Amino acid sequence: MKLGILFFDGPYQTQAAETVVKISNAALDKGFDVRIFCYMDAVNALLDKQKKIEGIFNIEEGFREILNKGATVRLCNLCLLVRGTMKNCLTKECGDVKRAGTPDLAKIIEETEKLIVIC
Repeated sequence: MKLGILFFDGPYQTQAAETVVKISNAALDKGFDVRIFCYMDAVNALLDKQKKIEGIFNIEEGFREILNKGATVRLCNLCLLVRGTMKNCLTKECGDVKRAGTPDLAKIIEETEKLIVIC
């Protein structure tokens, strides 16, 4: 079974990014194929070298974990460009993470049986 997640919210503003990671982890543990499209401020959830602070869930580590488990993450190319964060995001060495556009989002929607929108 394939699960798609359309994610809008930036890290550390709300618990949305942590929720994406926890849902993805649970789905991956149950054998789901998880595909995430990060749109708008959500692209910042995959910034490299986020500071670790005791008591605060580290979003970068969470995304690294789900990428290592096999999740697919696509980052809106235009969203990265306008935020100036394109060169600071996790790379393909961390797993299946790539810059993408709305055709990639359409493909995720088409290919997944369930789609969750988190904003």
